[in-house]
Amino acid sequence: MLACFLIVASIGAGFAQAPWWFWVVGGSALAFLSVTDPLKLRPVYAPLGESGTLALSSLVSLTTGCVASASAFAMGRIIWWTLAA
Repeated sequence: MLACFLIVASIGAGFAQAPWWFWVVGGSALAFLSVTDPLKLRPVYAPLGESGTLALSSLVSLTTGCVASASAFAMGRIIWWTLAA
């Protein structure tokens, strides 16, 4: 539920012409929510061990969160450009 609100907030921020770094903050928040989700199943990579798995999972979550937030932010900007024209 919180992830959906963050995506909607990113779209709204893009529409409101917020600073560019807003999607970085939104992506970091999405990654934090993903890493701390107690119900999420995480793969175990035997050669990396538990700490390597957590680091890899955190990096993937951060990348995915930033891409999702940046896409939503860009969508908000595109909506603003089409309505302003």
